[in-house]
Amino acid sequence: MSIRLSFLYFFLGTVVFAQKPMSQDKAYMGNDSIVILGDDYILKSSVETPNDFKAYYPQVPDSISIKSLSLLFKGKDYIFVNSRDNAVYGLKNDSLILLISPEATPSIGATYLVRNDTIFRYGGKRGLMNIDYWSFLNEAQKSWGPYPTFKSDYTPNGTFNNCYVSAGEQIIFVRGARVNRRNLSDEYLDDHIVRYDWNLKEWRELGHVRADYKNFSKSIAMGDELLFYNDKSMFHVNPFTNKNTLYYRNLTHQYLHKNDQLDALYSKGIFYVFIDNPDGIIIRKIPKNDFLKGLESVDAFYDPPANPYPYEYVLIIILFIAAVYRPIRSLLIKDKIQLDKRGFKYAGVLHPMASNEIEVIKLLLSRDFLTTQDLMLLLENPNISYSQNMKIKNQLIENLNVVLKTVLNISTPVIKEVKDKNDHRVTLYTIDPTFFKH
Repeated sequence: MSIRLSFLYFFLGTVVFAQKPMSQDKAYMGNDSIVILGDDYILKSSVETPNDFKAYYPQVPDSISIKSLSLLFKGKDYIFVNSRDNAVYGLKNDSLILLISPEATPSIGATYLVRNDTIFRYGGKRGLMNIDYWSFLNEAQKSWGPYPTFKSDYTPNGTFNNCYVSAGEQIIFVRGARVNRRNLSDEYLDDHIVRYDWNLKEWRELGHVRADYKNFSKSIAMGDELLFYNDKSMFHVNPFTNKNTLYYRNLTHQYLHKNDQLDALYSKGIFYVFIDNPDGIIIRKIPKNDFLKGLESVDAFYDPPANPYPYEYVLIIILFIAAVYRPIRSLLIKDKIQLDKRGFKYAGVLHPMASNEIEVIKLLLSRDFLTTQDLMLLLENPNISYSQNMKIKNQLIENLNVVLKTVLNISTPVIKEVKDKNDHRVTLYTIDPTFFKH
């Protein structure tokens, strides 16, 4: 199915003029338009006359607030993604309709973007596991599928709630969050700056951020730049030139609407700032040079990775060892997965896993087939219901397949479900042992 839903469908719905944004709405900019999402309405104006809003009231599925969705501009079409379950919606006639069903184990906190008429998703987390790969919306199959990128030597850490900048064939991710691997609960900022090249399908680590932006919860996208800000100061960063400029907020910003949703917008050298006045929230256009005043300091945004080979003779030794060791290692090990009490190792890299995930893999490798009962003897929690235990079992198998397919760079699942030859009502589980070192 091809997603081709024109914004002209808005005009088939109810239109109300002269409505203003509310404090908890969400603002977007695209196609020379400003779009505001409210609970049950959508406001739209042009960048030339940003305060001349038209309001549309499309019919929405039960219990869904329009502003809880993320808006993407796919050509002239407007696509809505639920970041909690990765369901995709579009506008048809005067209704918000479901295009892609929710995922059973969604990637929460993922970053969504559109490139070459395709919707991509990066990062996110499932339960306590970070996801560190691209996926794309396969419209023909009506599902999210992995995007093959694992040909580079470097793989980024799994993060969620990322910011990014884009220019040409490159995209850079900054300020993601990670799960604390020690207690598997606390979220903390990730200081890695990573770049992806669309042509080469290759990741590269640019370095570690210098700026302490943990207190800068708000940000404004500026194409190939980002602006982080709080009540006192602003970080204006350009990851492509490795430049970070610190500004103190001045009189220009004193009337900025203090709300997490209605951050200012930016396009073509103009900031579109939401200002709260007695008549309601309005938009004021402020040129970039007027908005960014009170220069305090200029610094590098990140420190490049340390050079691991500072001396020529060290490099020669390492190259010699690599020339001898890698063929021997490849001959002996053949890049198979080796289980470890902390997780599993593949190609010399340790991938941490939970203890129950390791035990499930060991159990699958010990037999040709496992029944659901075999797995439940290992995983069952007597304090919860049978259906909840089954859900946990299914999520664990799915997450294991995601990790194994990603690491091995394959498209077929390593853990498979088959039907019992003697009783087709019984589901059996089997694992491909050829990927594992015995």
